[in-house]
Amino acid sequence: MWKFYLTKLNKSLKIRALHFFIIGIVLLWVGLEPTSAQDTLKIQAASSSWKEISTQKRGKVVILWTRLEPFIYKEIKGKDTLISGIEADLLKEFFKLINKEYQVKIDLVWQEVSNFNEVLTTISQKKEGCYIGAAAFSITSERRKNVDFFLNYLPDIAVMICNEAVPLYLDTNDFYKDAHKYIAYTAIGSTYEKDLLNLQSKIKKFYPETPLFEIRYAQETENLIDLISNNSKAFGYIDLPIYLQYYQMKYRIKRQFLFKSIREGNALMLPKNHDWHEPIQKIISSAQFTVIKNKVLQKYLGQKNLEMVYDIYGGRGEQSIIQREKAIQDQLLLEKQLENEKQQRLWLTSIVIAISIIFVILIALGIYYYRYYIRERDNQILRIKNEEIEQKKAEIEAQRDEIEEKNKKISQALWQIQKQKKQLEELNESKDKFFSIIAHDLRSPINSLLGFTNLLSNYADAMTKEEVKKISNDLNLSLKNVLQLIEDLLTWARSQMGRVEFNPKVIVLNEIIREELELSAILFEKKEISLKYEIQPLLMIYADPNHVKFILRNLLTNALKFTNKKGNVWVRAYEQNNKIWVEVEDNGLGMPDSLKEKLFQIGSVKSSKGTDNEQGTGLGLLLCKEFVRKNNGEIWVESEEGKGSKFIFTLNKSE
Repeated sequence: MWKFYLTKLNKSLKIRALHFFIIGIVLLWVGLEPTSAQDTLKIQAASSSWKEISTQKRGKVVILWTRLEPFIYKEIKGKDTLISGIEADLLKEFFKLINKEYQVKIDLVWQEVSNFNEVLTTISQKKEGCYIGAAAFSITSERRKNVDFFLNYLPDIAVMICNEAVPLYLDTNDFYKDAHKYIAYTAIGSTYEKDLLNLQSKIKKFYPETPLFEIRYAQETENLIDLISNNSKAFGYIDLPIYLQYYQMKYRIKRQFLFKSIREGNALMLPKNHDWHEPIQKIISSAQFTVIKNKVLQKYLGQKNLEMVYDIYGGRGEQSIIQREKAIQDQLLLEKQLENEKQQRLWLTSIVIAISIIFVILIALGIYYYRYYIRERDNQILRIKNEEIEQKKAEIEAQRDEIEEKNKKISQALWQIQKQKKQLEELNESKDKFFSIIAHDLRSPINSLLGFTNLLSNYADAMTKEEVKKISNDLNLSLKNVLQLIEDLLTWARSQMGRVEFNPKVIVLNEIIREELELSAILFEKKEISLKYEIQPLLMIYADPNHVKFILRNLLTNALKFTNKKGNVWVRAYEQNNKIWVEVEDNGLGMPDSLKEKLFQIGSVKSSKGTDNEQGTGLGLLLCKEFVRKNNGEIWVESEEGKGSKFIFTLNKSE
């Protein structure tokens, strides 16, 4: 429908409407708004003018560029990324001469932008400042209105190229009639685009009923060659040096001889109101820069391609470019022919080598078979003898293995006996020592009892009431100690025989700690010791409550016994690492490391007097360890002599 309406417009309006329509479609396709380069591109700051640089003897020039090989592009050398190409090298040499001539230091900042049109728009909007646009820009009268060109280094010749599948047209009218069958590729705002629009204008002029060809836009100018090479119906305009370079790289492209555009030249751009005229004129007009420019052009284009560009620009080179293309085609055909000949030689050589190898293999197989037959005959004789030897050897090995296995079992049995013997000896030694200590601890209070009863028996009549009462109190205390010792001894004996009742269940540890603290409070007050506690709320454990009470009572009694008056005892209970931890800490006498290591061993049981000459049985900690172990916990002590002790034990948390 839109084509029908376009045919009703006059020629200039048709072309302009189609131009804006295509640009709008492309902008919608890439998802961009038609905003200015200033809105979308953040440009680095540059010096404001040549005057500023020449006055301060230092400055910065920002070069806005987009990739277009061989004019300007990035290349990696080792670990460095360099900006190379005709325009890059010319700018570097130009500013070297500027620095030397005017004794200034100018830093070049290379800022890459996304496309050709963005460079042009950005430079156009810069009214002043040291900014340069680089992307093989063609010098046109329309562009001169907004920018200033300098360093016209090469004639600007654009040729029409197409995919190699597109026919070669020898008459422009034939192409005009068939152009709608093909797709044109170009870059927005480029002279290539202008050439295509002019071509559409001519087609509408001479063949108004013929549909126009479709124009598609590349994101970057450098993509044009790839797009045309990969589409069998594609064509477009491109600079002659770029075409020659890619043509030699065996891209699937060719040139339509009838269509080319020749303009003033390719150059670099500056903002319209710049003040670089004097240094530019001085450097560019110098013989030294002319030599540099020719060397750079020869480096990137080659002498033959460079001469061809100047010949065509002067109207003399159409035949030379055809010859150049034919030479490249001949070279490609020659390379292909040589490759085919090489493949044929390789094929023949492979056949000869294969036949030779087969012949050698057959001879080798004959020799091998004969030797194999002789060897097999001898091996058969040896095999029979070896089988007899192996059979006898196997019988001997079986007997030896049987003897070794029996020896191994005997050794293991002896090792187990020695181990059990050592354990029994250590246990007997520990128990002998234990009973020796118990006997000593029993002898002392019984001797005291005998002494008290002897006094009462012989001297009761001569004693005062107070003396009798004192002896009675001492006698009572001695009897209590003897009774406690006997009870602890019986408890330990029952635990060793497995006759201590063990009834674990879910209990609230807080209640047990509270009961034991209340029972012990009077004793702590009597000795003027401060009893403090830090108990985490609602600690549920799975343990025997009587065992837990016994452990707490013994540890509290221990802390009371070995803490001086006015001392402190702390009781803590908390959850950690999925276990319930209980601590009983005092700031009393403490103990040396040698005692800590043997504290819970049966052979080290020994009663000690407290800070107030309190008596003890010495069995309490041993029983504590036994009860903690039965409840699947652990108990240990942390102590430093003279600073106090901390007993810690763990219990299982209830599920």
